[in-house]
Amino acid sequence: VPNRVSLLGARTVGAGGMAVGLALGFPIVSARVAVGVHRRVDVLAGVDSAYGLMNELRVGARWMVLDGGPRWSVGMAVEGSHAFFLRPASVEDRGARYYSGRRNWNVLPGIVGNLQFAGARSPRLFLDVRYLMALDTEPIQGVPLGGLPPDVELSGAFPVRLGAEIPVSEKTSYALTIGGDIRTRPDETDFMPVITFGVVTGF
Repeated sequence: VPNRVSLLGARTVGAGGMAVGLALGFPIVSARVAVGVHRRVDVLAGVDSAYGLMNELRVGARWMVLDGGPRWSVGMAVEGSHAFFLRPASVEDRGARYYSGRRNWNVLPGIVGNLQFAGARSPRLFLDVRYLMALDTEPIQGVPLGGLPPDVELSGAFPVRLGAEIPVSEKTSYALTIGGDIRTRPDETDFMPVITFGVVTGF
């Protein structure tokens, strides 16, 4: 039986379906669940953690815009999140904020797609390109005599992920993701690499 359970691409799980995933990596560990509310629409929920230094609750949705049958799909996804940091920004130096790119409130709209090779258990490649809009409700002033920082500081980044879900059974796959965040904040690195390894399964 071909494996069609995808959590990381554009292929939705179908009305009434469910997929869950767990992943370990750098700089984030994550857990995700997708619940199908329509043949082409999933509701998403999850938790990301920078190994306890940051814990982030996420909700969102994905819409499979183009369905190329069992071989390929293209869609749109959006997630919103609230992140809780172990240390305040005023005492954190290259900690969870620096590595994750997240701030107190985050919105991530973007485009997702997947391509599956021929064969019932063939790997399914996926691409996920987002825009991260981060709202920092506790910004700090890093320049002496720079005055008071604003109450809310807005910044952006471009998370790009490429990887594969590799089926091992009808409903379960290993998942490998590589990529990085292209940052625009002047006080952060221009590019932060990302790598994760996990498992995705359906119910």
